[in-house]
Amino acid sequence: MTRYVVIGGGAVGGLLAAQLELAGVASVLVARGAQLAAIREHGLRIRRPHGDDVVPLTVAGGPDEVRLTTDDVLVLATKAQDAEAALIDWAWRPVHDDDGIPNGLGADLPILTVQNGLTTEDDALRRFGRVYGVTVAVAASYLVAGEVVNPSFPVVGVVWLGRFPDRAGDEDQERFARDLTAAGFGVHSVPDISAWKARKLLGNVRNGLDLLDGSDEEKARAGALLVSEAEAAYAAAGIVPAAADAMRVGAGLTFAPVPGHVPGRLSTWQSFARGTSSEVDHLNGEIVRLGRRHGVATPVNERLQRLLGAQAAAGLPPGTNRVRDLLTVTADAGA
Repeated sequence: MTRYVVIGGGAVGGLLAAQLELAGVASVLVARGAQLAAIREHGLRIRRPHGDDVVPLTVAGGPDEVRLTTDDVLVLATKAQDAEAALIDWAWRPVHDDDGIPNGLGADLPILTVQNGLTTEDDALRRFGRVYGVTVAVAASYLVAGEVVNPSFPVVGVVWLGRFPDRAGDEDQERFARDLTAAGFGVHSVPDISAWKARKLLGNVRNGLDLLDGSDEEKARAGALLVSEAEAAYAAAGIVPAAADAMRVGAGLTFAPVPGHVPGRLSTWQSFARGTSSEVDHLNGEIVRLGRRHGVATPVNERLQRLLGAQAAAGLPPGTNRVRDLLTVTADAGA
């Protein structure tokens, strides 16, 4: 029987494991720290608009606590900055058949990569032969150990799933799509997952604005500059994202208030608020990398990356930097 080993116990990983469990699909959630301890003791509480679910989960603190079998599917649900270390941790673990006999390595199992950005799938290919990229549209928050807030209904989130490198789907891909659908997600099984990853990143480059002090008008202006630079870098690199309208229509999520929850905080803000590592190098930093490789200036993305990188290194809270520091960057560069 298929079992999903969900590596990363944050908002997305926790929600995935809980929803699979509620659907009767076997899973184990790999978490750490206070999140691991809370789930072990109390289960994972999913806070929803119309009431909470407390889901008992099988949890583990790392690969040493999981005995992999040939029926397992790995789901890499860490943040992008933590993906490489996780890939190393899991690729060379022994895998056992139904009789308990060693029969291969973790790298032989299929792996679903749920990261923002454009690089994790290629990183996975260095070790794993069956890589399936996943793009997730979900309003999920993890700020309190043992809790994930999910204000979406009737589906809990939407995923785009496809084999990487881009190609037509196979039987495994359709099996994963069925299981995720049963778990309450809206699922799009696609042959061009790279295009959907690229489209998601065009939205993610604005995530860091959530951490800056400034007006809505200033953030809208800065967001437009960030996206314009990203589109120019894509064009130079030959990257064609999926159509914006297709992603908006495909998501089709409906939201309602969750008592006591302040909505609108994106994943980047959540990481800073918890004092964990920053994904900005894989969001704005990815645009900067593409620009440098292809001779396209990306000064606004670069300044946002630098501001938030230094902020994270110093352990400073959201609101430390100002949006106006981005809006002056083209003038500083002589534009």
